[in-house]
Amino acid sequence: MKVVIENQQTKNKPFTYEESFWTGKRTIYYDGKQLSKVKRNVYEYKNGEKSQQFEIKGNQVIGVTVNMFGSSIEVLRKLTWLEILLSFLVLIPPCVLFGAIGGLFGGALGFTNIMVIRQIDKLYLKIIISVEFIAVTLLASYVVACMIFKLTFFFM
Repeated sequence: MKVVIENQQTKNKPFTYEESFWTGKRTIYYDGKQLSKVKRNVYEYKNGEKSQQFEIKGNQVIGVTVNMFGSSIEVLRKLTWLEILLSFLVLIPPCVLFGAIGGLFGGALGFTNIMVIRQIDKLYLKIIISVEFIAVTLLASYVVACMIFKLTFFFM
């Protein structure tokens, strides 16, 4: 996921926040330069003799903010309770019906659902997309479970 912010709070220079979907590794750029990591959530921007530290707070569920130049800038907004519930609903039916296989697909597509519905404003679209993710998760779990079932009884 990549978010670029350029406004008065960033002094009209591009601030880029990248976070890996799989590993959670963060890469921060300001004014086209990659910032060096000082501490766990603190990054340093060096411009000649001056240096500025940026502190990143939060994660993809509770929201991400960056403290820079004495102000706090929201990079990712906090998820609402409904968005979290819709993402858990993508996880629950496959787990109940298909066990670990459903849990594997439900977890992966539930997290993907979080990323997708965060960007949508209308409630009915969030619900429709979540139902589609549930259907895709159930279908993928069913196909893999059938393949494992057939392979198991094929070799007996």
